[in-house]
This record gives sequence, C-alpha cells and structure tokens, in this order.
Amino acid sequence: MTGPAAAQPATWTVTPGGAFHGVAGETLLEVQESGIQLSCASSTADGTAQSGTGLSNPLATIPETPGIVFNECSGPFGLTFEVTQVGDWSLNGGSYDAATGVTTGTIDGIEAGIVGPGCEATVTGSVNVTYTNGTATLAVLPDFTLEVTFVDPANNCLGLINEGEHANFAGSYSITPGLTVTSP
Repeated sequence: MTGPAAAQPATWTVTPGGAFHGVAGETLLEVQESGIQLSCASSTADGTAQSGTGLSNPLATIPETPGIVFNECSGPFGLTFEVTQVGDWSLNGGSYDAATGVTTGTIDGIEAGIVGPGCEATVTGSVNVTYTNGTATLAVLPDFTLEVTFVDPANNCLGLINEGEHANFAGSYSITPGLTVTSP
C-alpha cells in the first residue's frame, strides 16, 4: 500500500524573458478598515523575468532599484505622499488557464514605505495578480492581502492608518516587451 502522491510543483515556460518594463495609469492603495485611499497618477515597474522551459518560481524579480515607482500620489485632504518599494519583490506563478492565456499568481516579499505630511507607515505582504499573454497585462488585484506593519507614533497619519489594518494595492501594468507565460 502506498501513500497519496505528492503534488508536483508547477513548471513554467517564459519567453522571451529578460528585462521588462511595465507602465500603469492610476494605481490605488486602500486601507480596508478606514476606507482611506492613496491614489497615484501613474506607476512604472521594472524587473527581470526568467527565460526558458521547466522553470520554477519566482518567474520574475522586481529589484528595489529601479523597481516599482509610484508617481504623484495623494491622499486624504489632497495631501501628497511618497510610496517607495523596499527590498526586492518576486513574481510567482500559481496556475495557468490555457483557454484564456491567463496566469494567476502573486507578488511576494512586498514592503512599501508611505511618507507624507504627519505620516510615516510601512505596508508588507503579498498581492494577488494575473498576467494575460494576449494583452501583456499584469493586473494587481484589489484584494486586502497587505498589512500595515508599522506606523510612526510621532507621525501617526492623523490616526487614519493603524498597525494591523489591512490594505490593498490595485493597478494594471502594460508589460514591454510582452512576455508569454505558460504551464503544462
């Protein structure tokens, strides 16, 4: 008698791989508990994708520099904020739908600093994403999977953002050159 078969990790094919650049219009960070929103007019993402067949995660790395850049961010009362990537983030595949050409996965290792008038906070965690081969679009889904892990007591964001609250990050990046990501 044998035990249940262990699930085999998915393998991936990525072409052409290498350096990529993503451009998004408005991106949004929202805190679930308070409904507070930070809106950024645009965002760019630069990373490096693996290339080849039989690949395992991570499929791509978004290094801290130049990484993801958020432009012209504003929040409550029209106050301007800076949102910065901290450390390298990784893009991991979870499942692939051959009928639609869509890979579902996550961006993991997220740490982002938020700094503005009277506010200094850190958000960490992972976000759910989809990548669509036909449009070369990486969409960050608005699920509340991030956590506020630090709020500076001296710059406490007017009490509007608190440690332990949940946040999301939503945006849709057009990737160039377009990548094709598949899994058997």
